Amino acid sequence: MNTYSGNQLNIAAETGDIDLLYRVINYDPSILEIIDSIQFVETPLHIAASLGHIRFAIEITNLKPSFALKLNPQGFSPVHLAMQHDQKRMLSRFVAMNKDLVRIKGRGGLTPLHFASQIGEVELLAEFLTACPDSIEDVTVKGETALHIAAKNDQYEALDLLVCFLRKNNKRGAMKIQKKIVNWKDEDDNTILHILAQRNFEPQVVKALGLLLKTMINLKAKNLANKTALDMAANVDIRSILLGAGAKSNSQITDAPTLAHKLKSNTTVRANIATFILRTESNISEEERNSWLIAATLVATAMYQSALSPPGGIYQVNAFDDSDLKKNMTSSNSTISTNVGNSVLSGLEFSVFLIFNMISFFLSIIAIYIMIPRGTIGALVAAPVTSFAFSYIFSMFRISPTDGNEWTIVIILVLIMFTPCIELFLKIYDDVKSVIVKKLNR
Repeated sequence: MNTYSGNQLNIAAETGDIDLLYRVINYDPSILEIIDSIQFVETPLHIAASLGHIRFAIEITNLKPSFALKLNPQGFSPVHLAMQHDQKRMLSRFVAMNKDLVRIKGRGGLTPLHFASQIGEVELLAEFLTACPDSIEDVTVKGETALHIAAKNDQYEALDLLVCFLRKNNKRGAMKIQKKIVNWKDEDDNTILHILAQRNFEPQVVKALGLLLKTMINLKAKNLANKTALDMAANVDIRSILLGAGAKSNSQITDAPTLAHKLKSNTTVRANIATFILRTESNISEEERNSWLIAATLVATAMYQSALSPPGGIYQVNAFDDSDLKKNMTSSNSTISTNVGNSVLSGLEFSVFLIFNMISFFLSIIAIYIMIPRGTIGALVAAPVTSFAFSYIFSMFRISPTDGNEWTIVIILVLIMFTPCIELFLKIYDDVKSVIVKKLNR
C-alpha cells in the first residue's frame, strides 16, 4: 500500500471527507483491498466510527462491508469503538445496516451487547436485543453472559431489562433459552444468583432478585467452591429471600451423579428405551414425523370409533316398544333391559375384540406421544391425548356385555400405569437428550 495513499485515506476518515476518499481510490484503486487483506488493522471505518462521521462510515461500509467486522490491533471493531466514544447515532446506523454486528466479538470475547450491559446503556440494550434477539446467548472468554456482566458491574437496571427480555421473548425455543441463560455459569461456575447473593441488601438488588426468582433459575446450583447461592448470601435479608424461594445450602443437597458416572453405569431398561427413541428420532425427517403422526392419529381415532360401535352393535332402547320394555323391566328372567347400551357380543367375543382393539389403540397413543414436540407445546397436546385415552377406557367399560368384566379391569390397570409411565418416559427422554446436547455443545 502506498504510504501517501494511506495517509490521505486516514485524513479523509478523520475529517469525514467523502470526496477525498474517492480521490484516494482513484489514485490507488486497490487500497481498500490491500487494507482488507490484513487480519488486524485500523481501517478508515474504525477512525470514522470513533469520531462519529456517519455519512463517511456508511459510504465506506457500502464499498467494503467486511471493514465492519475487522478488529484493530487492540482487538476492537468499529462498533466497539463507536460504543467507547459514545457515538449512539452511529451505533443505530450500524445495527440498521447489519444486525449481526451486535454479536461481533472483540477483545475478551465482549460483544457490543456485553459492553452496553457493562456501562448500563439501557436504551442501547433494548435496541440491540430488538434487532438481534440471539445476541443474548453470547458469552465472553470468561464464560460471562450479558446478565453476569450487568450484575458484576452493579448495573441493575440493565439486568432487569435483560431478565424481562428473557421472560417476554416469544421466539421459537424461548423457554429453553431462558433456562439456559439464567442458569449459565461463568469460569468460576457462578450463576447470576450466586453474584446477586453477595450484594448488599438494596432495593435494586431486591428487585433484580425478585425478577430472577420468577424465571427457571436453579436454586441448587453449586459453584467451583461447592457453594450454593444461599451459602454465599451476604446478609440475613437476602438469605431470607432465598429461603422463601426454596433455596438450599450445600449441606442440604445430595450431589447428583457425574456425567462420567452416568456413562459408566449399567444400562437400564429405561435408558435403553430413551437411547432407542433418540436414535430413531434422529433418523426421521420432519416430513416423515408429520406423516407418522397423522397415521397414528387416524389409527387411534378409528380404534376409538370401533369401541363406540363394536361388531354387531349395541342393545338399543328403541328396539322395543313401550309395552315390551315395561314387561321386560318387570320380568326377573329378562336381561334385555339391563343390557341397553352394552355390546351384543358375548363375553368371550368381546374379550377377543377388546384385546386387538386395545393393542392398536395404545400403540397409536404411544406413537403420538413420541412424535409430538417436547416442552409447553408438547404438554398442551399430551393433555388432551391422555383425556382421549381415559374416554376410550370409559367407553369400553360402558359397552362391556358383562359387569366387572376381567378385561375391563385389565384395561383400567393399564391406564393407571400408562399415564405415569409415559410421563416418566418423556422426562427420561428429555434428560438424556439435554445431557447429550450439552456434551456436544462443549
